[in-house]
Amino acid sequence: MTDNNCPYCNFDEYDIIDKNEFGVILPEPNALSKGHCVIVPLRHISSFFEISDKERKSLQSLLELARNELQIRHQPAGFHVGFNDGNVFGEVSEHLHIHIIPRYEGQALKLDERWGMVNP
Repeated sequence: MTDNNCPYCNFDEYDIIDKNEFGVILPEPNALSKGHCVIVPLRHISSFFEISDKERKSLQSLLELARNELQIRHQPAGFHVGFNDGNVFGEVSEHLHIHIIPRYEGQALKLDERWGMVNP
């Protein structure tokens, strides 16, 4: 099931970093660091807690694959991994997507309003 207005349902095939039967790895268009990408289920679903066990395992596999690829390409010091679920910070995430954000030595991670952070 897809939603024609959903950017995570209507991605460009050329943007796919990797994929499997249930999901894809895509570059994050509003990246917070070099290599920031998202793991997205192919099925249009909003909650991590509503995906099937097969989808969960598939997304976990893609997350590990993304981490390994980012280690090879960019050698970050670590990763910030996260997702929003439900009505968070006044914004409903309509299509589940898991962020994997590479962290680099000496580079502060500046989270934005997507993560509930606001500048004073």
